[in-house]
Amino acid sequence: MQDTSTIDIDLSAIDHNMSVIRRAVGPGCALCPIVKADAYGLGVSRVARRLVGAGADMLAVYSLRQAIETAAAINAATPVLVLMPVTRIEREDELVRLMLAGQLHLVVHDEANLAALEACAAMLGVELPVHVEVDVGMSRGGALPDEAVRIIGAIARGGHLSLRGVFAHFSHARSDARTTALQLERYDHVIEASRGVMPADVYQHVASTYALARDARYHRTMVRFGLAWLGYGLDELEAPHPVIGREELRPVVRWSTSVVQAKSVPAGTAVGYGGRWTAPRASTIALVPVGYSDGYPTGRIAPSGSGLCVRLCTPDGRVAHAPVVGAVNMDQITVDVTGLHGGDIHDWIGCGVELISRDIHAPTHLPRLAAEAGMIPHEVLTRLNPRIARSTSITANLLDSEVAPPVRAVVESPRLNAAAG
Repeated sequence: MQDTSTIDIDLSAIDHNMSVIRRAVGPGCALCPIVKADAYGLGVSRVARRLVGAGADMLAVYSLRQAIETAAAINAATPVLVLMPVTRIEREDELVRLMLAGQLHLVVHDEANLAALEACAAMLGVELPVHVEVDVGMSRGGALPDEAVRIIGAIARGGHLSLRGVFAHFSHARSDARTTALQLERYDHVIEASRGVMPADVYQHVASTYALARDARYHRTMVRFGLAWLGYGLDELEAPHPVIGREELRPVVRWSTSVVQAKSVPAGTAVGYGGRWTAPRASTIALVPVGYSDGYPTGRIAPSGSGLCVRLCTPDGRVAHAPVVGAVNMDQITVDVTGLHGGDIHDWIGCGVELISRDIHAPTHLPRLAAEAGMIPHEVLTRLNPRIARSTSITANLLDSEVAPPVRAVVESPRLNAAAG
């Protein structure tokens, strides 16, 4: 066994999620999936093509390098928006071709950035499409509202820049409806103050996944989302009547491995570095070959017991959940499978294990795994080591039999390991 685990990407789930988002925002609203950080670690070369095929009108990345990689993956089929402040572009063939084709869109963050981009476009002899970011309360990037109005006016007066978008990013879209509404008002102040000089076809985009699902008034003429195309984001959303229901999205990611060893230990045995967990009774401990070097979270919340668990197939073909016990190691974790199989402990070797499940009700659902580790889903995804084998699949929906392909039929066990809580 060369690969110790596999990350599977369900391409049909991407198609499905894009169609759900399209229905939610309507035909007049453009879709701009975010594919920064190598499409959240899933591989922009495979994901970007799928998103474009599923109806993406634009793709957003963070850096120029990411823009080059993304444009190459989709053969420059749609524009690529670079979100970071850029002040200079060298005469690189990839970028110049994109600029000449109008497929590279940059962001103006302040008046100094405006001047730098104007000089850059003049030097290269191109008309550069730009989006103006309005800082409505994030205080991370972009121009404050009054400065944003001045920037839009300056672009309208001519030069080498073409205004293609005006956008904002909300700081509390997941959890605070009032703050989000106030930030929208600041954005609308800029739009209203710029009506006379702003082209009618400018993209207005303020909605990330959370704002997109919170209320249709945030959709405007384009939505810019990351977690939603992955099938996540709605678990954490605090909104009474979301535009998209949690059950409508399908998780894209499944991370799986298998048991490589099992042993019996007597009651009172300490397990792992520092003896962070002690067997409360005679126990069966399974060894799973993944760890923090693979990106598996270390369970920062509870030092005496991480609260993390795995979903696995028992030797007799049932699906159960078992807790991760002891410290998470660099390349292995130990799992308490006591009471889940009455036969020989060596029967566990080769049994399938899910670390991230596509079942939204499972404790191994990505948002729950992230929460147990004191992380957010984005963080878990982007920390998954690039050396882990990636595969793609096309499925209609989650099948429990995914946990262990050799088993003919897998039925969800009504009894979970009591130690899992």
